Amino acid sequence: MKKINIILYTFLSFAIFTGCDEGFEELNVDPNSSTAVPAHLLLGGTQLTYMNTMYSAQLGGDMGACWAQQWSKVQYNDEARYVPRRGNIDAIWRNMYSSVISEASAMYALADAEDNNSLKGASLVMQAVGYQTLVDFFGPIPFTEAIDGAILQPAYDTEATVYAGIISMLTDASALLATGSGSITGSSDLFYAGDVSKWSKLANSLMFRALMRISSTPENQNSKMQGLMGKMIASNGDNAQITYLGAAPDANPIWETIVNGNRAEYKVNSVLVELLEQSNDERLAVYAGVNASGNILGKPSGFGAATTLPNEDLGYTYANISPLGDKYLTATLPGVLMSYSQLSFLVAQAANEGYISGGIPMASAWYKQGITASFAFNGLSSATYLAQLGVDFTTQSDGRTKIATQEWIALFGQGFESWTEWRRNKIPALVPAAEGDINQIPSRFYYPTTEPSLNGDSYNAGVQMIGGDELTSPLFWQ
Repeated sequence: MKKINIILYTFLSFAIFTGCDEGFEELNVDPNSSTAVPAHLLLGGTQLTYMNTMYSAQLGGDMGACWAQQWSKVQYNDEARYVPRRGNIDAIWRNMYSSVISEASAMYALADAEDNNSLKGASLVMQAVGYQTLVDFFGPIPFTEAIDGAILQPAYDTEATVYAGIISMLTDASALLATGSGSITGSSDLFYAGDVSKWSKLANSLMFRALMRISSTPENQNSKMQGLMGKMIASNGDNAQITYLGAAPDANPIWETIVNGNRAEYKVNSVLVELLEQSNDERLAVYAGVNASGNILGKPSGFGAATTLPNEDLGYTYANISPLGDKYLTATLPGVLMSYSQLSFLVAQAANEGYISGGIPMASAWYKQGITASFAFNGLSSATYLAQLGVDFTTQSDGRTKIATQEWIALFGQGFESWTEWRRNKIPALVPAAEGDINQIPSRFYYPTTEPSLNGDSYNAGVQMIGGDELTSPLFWQ
C-alpha cells in the first residue's frame, strides 16, 4: 500500500507541475513590450535625421550655403573661411551611416519579412540618398562592405562603384514601388503621408539627379535618362519635403538656430543680392530681409582672420547686412529633399546637352518650368520675370549658363545641395572667400577624424584614390 501511495504521489506531483508550466510562456509576455518592430516605424526617423542634418545651420548653412555664397556671416566665420569644425564633419558621416543607411537597411529586412514591396522600395530610396550624400561629400566611401556587423573595417569603394550601386538601388526601388504590393503607413511617412505613387516618382527623380551628377564622367549612364521621362515629379505638389512644426525641437533647424537660438550672425551674401538685383528678380525680397536702414545689402564671403568681424569700417555689421528673409526664418519652413524646380532644371540641362531628345526648345521649356516652380514655392508669380528680355536662351552655350544659374538661385535654403550642384556646374562664377584658409572653394570634406585610427588601411586606400585627404581633393564628377 505504501508503495502504491508513493507512485500515486509521484504521478500527481508530475501532473501538477507540468500543468502549471503549460502556457507559462504566454503568461510571461509583457503585452506592452513589442517583440517585433513593424517596418514602417523606422521610416520617419530616417527621414527626419536626414533632413535635420541637411538643414542644420551649423552644417548645411556653414559648410553649404556659405560655401555656395548664398549666405554669409558677420561673426564666427571660420567655416565660411574654409576652416570647418571636424566634429561637425564627423557628425554627418555618423548620421548618414548609423541613423539613415543602417536604419533604412533594417527597415528593408523587416519589410521583406512582411512581404511589403512598397516599404522595401522606400527603404532603398533612403539608403540611396544616404550613400549619395556621403560619396558626394567625401569621395570614396565604404559601400559594398558597409552596414555589415561582421566587417569592422570595411573597404572604401571607388566613387564610380558607389554611384553604380546608388543607381541600381533606385532602379530596384522604382520597380518595387510600381508593383502595387504592400503599403506605406501614412503616419510614419514624413514626405508623402503614405502616397506610394509619389514615392515612385521620387525614386525616378533621384535617379535622374544621380545620372546628371555623373553625366560628364566616363562612367556615365546617360542613356537611361530618356526612359525616366514622364515618370518623375510633375509639380510642386510632388516635392519630397518635410513639413516642420512651429516649435522646437520639431521646427526647421534653421529657425531653431538663427531665431530660437539667437544666432543672428547668419546673413545673405552679396553675390546673391547683386545677381538678383541685376535681373529684377522678385525672389530677392523673399530670400533677404531688410537691414536697419530698410535696404537689402549682402556681405561678401570670408573675412574674420586679418579683418576683424563685425567691422564698422567695412559695414559688415549685424545691423547693416541683411538677414535671411522671413520665409526662410520661419519655424515651419519645409525641409526639401527633391523639388520639381530642381528636377526641371536638370531635365533642361539634359536636353541642352543632348542626353535626352528635344534640343534647345525642350531645354527652354523645362528651364521656364523650373523658374515658375521656384517662384511658386516662394509665393510669387513668374510672369513678369519671364517676360523680360534676356531671360530665355536660344543657344546651347547661353543655355548652359542660364540653366545652371537659375538652379543655383532656386536652391536657396538647401545649402548642401546648392554647394554640390555648384561644384558640378561651376556656375555662377564665384571668387573664393576673402582671407580663406585655402585659395579655392572646397570640393569635398575631410574624412572623419576616427577613420585613420579605426579603419586605417581602408582609409589610406580611399585617400590614395583621390590624391589626399584635403578639402581641395577633386571628386570624379567635378
